[in-house]
Amino acid sequence: MTSWTPGRLDVFARGADSGLWHQWHDNGWSGWQPLGGVLSSAPAAATSGPGRLHVFARGADSGLWHQGFDGTAWSGWESLGGALTSAPAAASSGSGRLHVFARGLDSALWHRSFDGTAWSGWESLGGALTSAPAVASWGPGRLDVFAAGLDSALWHRSFDGASWSGWEGLGGALTSAPAVASWGLGRLDVFAAGLDSALWHRTFEGGWGGWESLGGLLTSGPAAASWGRDRIDVFATGTDSALWHRWWVAAPAPEPTPPAAMPTVRVHAKILTAPDVAVTDAIARMREVYATVGIAVELASTERLDLPTLNDVDVGDCIRGQTTAEQGELFAHRSGAGPNDVVVYFVRSTVPPYNGCATFPAGRPGAVVARGATQWTLGHEVGHVLGLGHVGSRDSLMTGGGTSNITNPPPDLSPGEGQTMLSSPFSQEV
Repeated sequence: MTSWTPGRLDVFARGADSGLWHQWHDNGWSGWQPLGGVLSSAPAAATSGPGRLHVFARGADSGLWHQGFDGTAWSGWESLGGALTSAPAAASSGSGRLHVFARGLDSALWHRSFDGTAWSGWESLGGALTSAPAVASWGPGRLDVFAAGLDSALWHRSFDGASWSGWEGLGGALTSAPAVASWGLGRLDVFAAGLDSALWHRTFEGGWGGWESLGGLLTSGPAAASWGRDRIDVFATGTDSALWHRWWVAAPAPEPTPPAAMPTVRVHAKILTAPDVAVTDAIARMREVYATVGIAVELASTERLDLPTLNDVDVGDCIRGQTTAEQGELFAHRSGAGPNDVVVYFVRSTVPPYNGCATFPAGRPGAVVARGATQWTLGHEVGHVLGLGHVGSRDSLMTGGGTSNITNPPPDLSPGEGQTMLSSPFSQEV
């Protein structure tokens, strides 16, 4: 599995037909898609940039096979040779750069790389592996490779952009190949099945932590990926042969007290359907961006609403100043909100389907946000409430190309947009 943008996960598996199957999450899970091939191992995936995916697997000839996605279509399968005795592992250490690892006939770790133009030959990195390897990169030129050794413990070797370290033992009692992911510079999270078939976890951040059990009952090795800071997603096969998923996100920071006389947007959350991105997480992302133009964000209240007939709310053409009867009915629910507070209604969907809509009846400032919205949608829609329009740049919070396509998170607000927001009556001095 891999991720190439916040909120996006791509999961690959070998199917009952020995072919490659693919499922992805991007504001909701897709169905499984067949990608052909004849695999004799689990696949490995890496991304070399937004929209670009690369999948590797051992073929029926024990060689390494590769298929790529360029943002539009999948290539055919190509052979990259070698003699693999394990599933491969893959990672990118920079734009266009790919690295693939596998156990060879001698049980050592073997490596092949792509520099953006051509593939290198195979090179041995030594060791005595008893499992497939796992690899992650936490920064340009950096690679960390893990595998089970002859003692069933976890072993590790790293590349700093210039040279490889030696092998180091990290203990544990593994009964599967490990998995590893990184959500930030200097951070590694390693997972494996233990003797009790549960998921076990160890982290590195300035030093190695101890092993901890995360429970479960695994019948395969795990796979792990991160699509943003403080976010880890782990998958494994359960006893029912189905795919199981667990994820970790950092606990939200305590509600800050805005400084005296600082312009503040007070948001009231009215929840008809719980969003895929937690309200507290969306508020945290909104604060991060709004702070760049000197505006604080306060989550003033959270309330559950039981309004089944408005859970899929008609928003018409979503044009400022034009609202539907259903919006009028929904936006009447403003309990606890002041006249200049912004009320956001979290619904199952809008009709027609949008991630959100910021048209509101006169005197009832607010917006609706659909369940599948991204982490940036809340700040985007409230930006409209504060008077902002769409812009062309995909680096901007107010991009007209959809917040799922933001290319440089956290997104930007321009000084001019900041002045518009500060001039809004909904940016209050508190």
